[in-house]
Amino acid sequence: MSLANPWVFLALWMGAAFLAAVVALHFRVSVALMEVLIGILMSHLLKLAEPTEWMVFLARLGSVTLAFLAGTEIDPVVFRRQALSSLSIGILSFLFPFGLVYLIAHFVLGWNVAQSLIAGIALATTSVAIVYTAVVEKGMEATRFGQLLLSSCFVTDFGSVLFLGLFFTHWSWNSLFLLMLALVILAALPFSFEPLLRWLRRSPVSEPEIKFLFFALSVLGALASVAQTEPVLPAYVAGVLVAKSFATDRQLVRRMRSLAYGLLTPFFFMKAGFHISLHTLLYGALPILLFFSIKFLSKMVAVWPTLRVLRVSHREALFGSLLTSGGLTFGLIAAHFGIHNGILARDQYSEVTIAILLSTLLPVLGASRLFPHVSAMRERPEEKLTKPGEFEEEG
Repeated sequence: MSLANPWVFLALWMGAAFLAAVVALHFRVSVALMEVLIGILMSHLLKLAEPTEWMVFLARLGSVTLAFLAGTEIDPVVFRRQALSSLSIGILSFLFPFGLVYLIAHFVLGWNVAQSLIAGIALATTSVAIVYTAVVEKGMEATRFGQLLLSSCFVTDFGSVLFLGLFFTHWSWNSLFLLMLALVILAALPFSFEPLLRWLRRSPVSEPEIKFLFFALSVLGALASVAQTEPVLPAYVAGVLVAKSFATDRQLVRRMRSLAYGLLTPFFFMKAGFHISLHTLLYGALPILLFFSIKFLSKMVAVWPTLRVLRVSHREALFGSLLTSGGLTFGLIAAHFGIHNGILARDQYSEVTIAILLSTLLPVLGASRLFPHVSAMRERPEEKLTKPGEFEEEG
């Protein structure tokens, strides 16, 4: 059977995605991490240098859907309540690693400005999903500390998608007009979405809500594409704007996540592994360790003292610093943008991506050992964080 046949290739692809899910379930690790590793193996075993055009498009659609779902994880009420503290942690958590990685990539490794910017953005990200999963597992979701971590992660991730748009948009009068049009759509979205949901529930079988969401994401993606910028920025903002509606409609969350995780995200994560060269593991170990060390240490330097200033205990501050060192989804989105647009070479992409995987795996494993007992972390009951979706695929 020829791999040029799309049905043959799709059968192999979805079979590999199922294998990744089974292995991740058995070893209790991130499904997304396993999908990236499976993608690496597939590209080498099948000797495929480049994925097909339809795979590229589905992977990009998967990244936009992931960005949207990540935005729905944010509780606007919680963010407003701790805005100053969240902004302090989130901004420092982004700027420290971004600046250091950029300087090292540009002046030490000799990468050009665009490549260094992509590396800085990719390695400055954190993960709302990973933090959310960890605070729920440790019983911190109703505490001030748990809410603070979640809202500060939003600031960091928003900084990554904002910088990606600012630095890599081809600014012109046309792009400015399209930006204003996208802003009008985004401004209208939170006011129209909830009434529209109530009306669309008259026809639950045809899933009109899901169709409307993908229509909105497609329009925003089209505007971003014509403006020659990355569609994940408007998708992420759209997710934040409709987070309140998502929090009150659990069935919509489940249906949206089922479609995204069952079909689209495997294309994104496995394609992320597709471009990783195993050759880089042997000959690019120094840049990988350098990037990983910079990301880890800069996150610790940025987050730990800030949490201590906010009167968080030493143990909690260490836990939060380790946890925010991981940044899988948005780091991969930034790196994927770099190689898709010909900014990063395959070896450079491999070095950045492997550093992201290490930064997601090792510090999070360390953080999980700090609070083995849930009961010790319970504080007085507060308004619980809503759970628009646990995002198990990433975390």
